[in-house]
Amino acid sequence: MAREVLEIHQTRRFVKALQLMYRAGKSGRDAAQRATRIIADLQVDPLHDQAEIKRTRHGEQRLQQCRKYDLACGYRLIALKRRGRLIFVYIGSHDECRLWIENNRENLEDIDSEPVPCQQKAADHPRPAGTADESEVDEYEAQLMARIDEGMLRDIFSGLC
Repeated sequence: MAREVLEIHQTRRFVKALQLMYRAGKSGRDAAQRATRIIADLQVDPLHDQAEIKRTRHGEQRLQQCRKYDLACGYRLIALKRRGRLIFVYIGSHDECRLWIENNRENLEDIDSEPVPCQQKAADHPRPAGTADESEVDEYEAQLMARIDEGMLRDIFSGLC
């Protein structure tokens, strides 16, 4: 059974939610990076098997033509298949996604979306503006930690000792 080739799209709300995920702490950032990787893999090859493996079993039962991806750490990615397009519509925690599905069951026929900007390679995943590379974060933290000594920590946390 042959699968159809789909154009990869996203909604504006999804783009904003993805950008917020990059700033939502380590688990949120990890989930956002996984989502970006899945989208990039599907963009390069819409029939990408590794992305299909990450799909959950329950999203398709509650919404027609729905794909729900497991991003780990309790986060999910929701996409809807509409008229030759795979539209990424929501990213969030498992409970947030469940609520989003329940609240949007009725009005998902005409979805305003735009194509995901083309990626050079599946390995190159751009980050939204305002997010730092992990090596930059580690270097900054190392500089801060170099300035902190035991005496400073004792002064700051004197009530705990």
